[in-house]
Order: sequence, then structure tokens, then C-alpha cells
Amino acid sequence: MIKTLVAIEVDLASSLAIRYACQLGILVNAELYPVYVKSPPPEVPATGTGWVRHTWEREILEMGKEEIQEMLAGEMESCPLMQEPRVIYGDREYELLKIMDHEPFDLYVEGAPYPFTPANIQRRLHAKFYQRVGTPLIWLRILRKISQVLVPCFDAPGTRSQVQALQKIWAGCGVPLHFCLAPGAGEPVRQEVLRGEETLKAAGCQTVFLDDCQMAAGGPAPEVLKNYGLVVVALERAVKKDSPRLQWLTLVKAPLMLVLY
Repeated sequence: MIKTLVAIEVDLASSLAIRYACQLGILVNAELYPVYVKSPPPEVPATGTGWVRHTWEREILEMGKEEIQEMLAGEMESCPLMQEPRVIYGDREYELLKIMDHEPFDLYVEGAPYPFTPANIQRRLHAKFYQRVGTPLIWLRILRKISQVLVPCFDAPGTRSQVQALQKIWAGCGVPLHFCLAPGAGEPVRQEVLRGEETLKAAGCQTVFLDDCQMAAGGPAPEVLKNYGLVVVALERAVKKDSPRLQWLTLVKAPLMLVLY
């Protein structure tokens, strides 16, 4: 069972993330654990103790529970893999990191950063939570049916990281994984892809090596991406905002699985 943490807010992106996680959960046998971190409003003092502050926290948590129950009402009925949502008071990044540090999750899902620009993506990935998270993460901009998955490969270390992530999450899944070699990647990367295919086939995955993968600057062309319900990309944790791969990511409207290495 793939244990999946789904971080949600009361917004459209989170609604898409929940619906997509439910679809994915059916395919890969995943349990979904929604978490809503309710941050304190500006009028609540940053310090202090006593019954006044505790009363504030209780009221904010109750408000959060009502917001999330209303948002998830329909999904809870149609998605038996979804567990009871948790509502936590505090700083979002700190509380999510605490959960991931103390519980054995295999995957993290949330709405994509907005605006989806290189600078904003880089800023998000350089935050403490993303630098420390040890699982692949999925970002949602739009909802798509997962009938096939694209795995673009750019270098050997990234390809190994993609294969390791998919070996665990995609094991036994019948949805095919399409491997795509970036131009100029070289023979070492091609050999890494071929070894990865063998590893994944042994784990019960279906793989396809695309000999002709239409490319744009930085990665597969947008017209190729529209045919996929998930794109699995390996990305260096120290990625710079002027990286061609980061520039290319902004063109990817399909659901993204990022494997940080």
C-alpha cells in the first residue's frame, strides 16, 4: 500500500489534487491522508499563552474542520481510499515537515505553485520542506485521466532516481511508462534507461522506449505532453531559476511528479 500525504487548502488547486490522488490511488493501491494546516490569522499574536490563545486555536481549528468537511464531502463518498482529514493549527511548512519526518509516507501531493513561473518554482523547491522531503511529489495544475505516463530522461543520476521512485510507486500497475531520451543525453543515459526498464519490468511495470521523442528547448514538446496523465521529471534540489529544465517545466500543464535528487 502506497501511503500518500495530500496537503490541501480551500481552493481549486487542492480540489484537483484530491480528485487526482483518488484516481491515482486506485491505479497504484494507495491510501490517501489529507492534511489541512490552518495558519493563524494576522490578528492572533505570535506569542503568548493562556486561555485566550487556546480559545483562538480551538476556534480556528473548528473553522478549518468545517471548511474541509464541506470541500471533501463528495470526494469522501466516492473515494474509499481516503482517510479522515487532519486539520492542524500552525505554520504550514513546519507542520507538514513534522508529519513527513515522523510518519512513513511514500508520496506527497499538492496543488502546483501559482504563478507557475521559473522563479516561483525555484523559490518553492528551495524552501526547507522541499529540500528535506524524501518522497516524490506531485503538483497539479489540471486534472487528466492517467492512461499513460511520460518519463523524460536527461542524465544518469536523474534517471536512476526516477527508476527507484517508480519501482516502488508503480510496481504492478498496468498503466504504461513511456521513457523518452533527451537529445544529446548520450549513450550512458541510454544504457541507464535500458537498465531501468528491466528493473521496472521485473517489478510488474509496462515500459516503452520512445525512439522518436519530439523535443523543445529543455524537454519534450508541449504537443507531446498533452497525451499524458502524468509526467515524471527528475530535478536537482539545487536547481537554479535560469535552468533550461526549469524553464521547460513551466510549459508542462500535465500533472507533474518531481523526483528530487
